[in-house]
Amino acid sequence: MDDIIQGIRVLLTGFLLTQLSYGFTIFLLEGTMTSFYALVIYEKPSSSYQKFVNLFMFLLVGSGYYIYLRLRKYNWFVRKFLFLIALVLQGIASVIIYYSIYGSLKAIFHT
Repeated sequence: MDDIIQGIRVLLTGFLLTQLSYGFTIFLLEGTMTSFYALVIYEKPSSSYQKFVNLFMFLLVGSGYYIYLRLRKYNWFVRKFLFLIALVLQGIASVIIYYSIYGSLKAIFHT
C-alpha cells in the first residue's frame, strides 16, 4: 500500500510542478511558449482525437496559458506583474492541494 501512495504522490508532484514550471516558462519566454502551445492545440476540434489532444495539453500545461490569455489585455509591465502574482498564488495552491491529498491518503490508509 505504501508503494501505491508513493506512486500517487510522485504523479501528483509531477503534475503540479509541470503546471507551475510551464507557467514560469511563459513568464520568462512569453511569446515563444504561447506560440508553441497555440501550435499544439486545435482551435475548433472536430474529432475525438483532437479533443483528446486539447484535453491532454490543458491538463499537462494549460493553467499558465489560460492565465496568460486572461491577462493579455494589459500592457507588458502590468501583465508581467499580475502573472507573477498569479504564479505565486498557484504555487501556494499547489502546496495546499499536495498536502491535502497526501494527508487524506495517509489518513485513509493509516500509513
